[in-house]
Amino acid sequence: MSEQMFIHLGPQHPVNHGLWSLKIKSEGERVVDSEIMIGYIFRMIEKIAESRPYDNFQPIADRLCYVSAMSWEASYILAIEKLLGIEVSRRVQYMRVILLEFQRIASHLTWLSAYAGDLGVITMLVISYREREYILDLLEHVTGARMMYNFFRPGGLKNDFPQGFIEDATALTFYLDERIREYKAMLDDSKVFMLRSKNVGILGKEDALNLGATGPVLRASGVQADLRKIEPYLVYDELDFKIPVQKAGDCYARFQIRMEEIMQSTHIIRQALAELPSEGEIAIKVPRQLPKGDVYFRTEDPRGEAGFYVVGNDNRIPYRVKIKSPAYSNLSIGSHLLRGAKIADIPPIIASLDLCMGEIDR
Repeated sequence: MSEQMFIHLGPQHPVNHGLWSLKIKSEGERVVDSEIMIGYIFRMIEKIAESRPYDNFQPIADRLCYVSAMSWEASYILAIEKLLGIEVSRRVQYMRVILLEFQRIASHLTWLSAYAGDLGVITMLVISYREREYILDLLEHVTGARMMYNFFRPGGLKNDFPQGFIEDATALTFYLDERIREYKAMLDDSKVFMLRSKNVGILGKEDALNLGATGPVLRASGVQADLRKIEPYLVYDELDFKIPVQKAGDCYARFQIRMEEIMQSTHIIRQALAELPSEGEIAIKVPRQLPKGDVYFRTEDPRGEAGFYVVGNDNRIPYRVKIKSPAYSNLSIGSHLLRGAKIADIPPIIASLDLCMGEIDR
């Protein structure tokens, strides 16, 4: 009979992709049970939001997850605009969609680099970062920053697109389409990648729903759920795109979802660029104080449902701010996925969840 033993991974361990601890109970090469411990980088971001004027918080929202900073500041701004009861120009709405989809692609490319690296496919670790750099160059041209953008504003955006942006952005989408097709072909031909991804970390449809999975993790288990379709915001309901869905629920299915989402994002961007209104205010004046009332606004972050609950009290400073993190929801199913897996399968399973501890330990 094999003896059981405990293995501690973290809080500083490459497999964790951030500061958290994973306590594994193993028997031989199998995981019997596991315990997830978080709280190592708690930054009190929600309390910070409740201690400063509402229009001074978006730089902090960027830092919830540096890989999807634009997405987080958009979620916050959209919640504030809903509470204020204001609507921005259609030009701004199209601009926001374009920037958010580029951010989604950059986030998925970062995930691909980390995931492939964990599986030993070092070539992909390097070259997917190359494509991400092109996106960061484009976003820097617009915002003046490479990752912490502070570009969205209540009532609009910081500034308009610079000259030449539309041409550069369109060209980049076609370039990215070529690269993603190339990446999928490379990884599908990689025996190491397929061996460590297929039939590993299987999450069934029923379990995905019951355990609160969200985003690509949920869609990889056969659930067609995307807030851009279910509860459209901005101008997503005017754009034609599909929700990628896979049924296998394993690590490979989660890879497929993210690659297909990149292709859908480039399709969305090209439509938005072509239909971008030529006129419209970039920023409108907004009330200085938040009215009494509360709102919850949720968006489709690269990792799933991201939400802000904001309570106003006739003050410039929000009375209460509560943040929903999709990475937190997906991390919570980690123990379920690891139970019964091999020790060697821990890296791909954890990496396939696409964690960002900044938004989890907020």
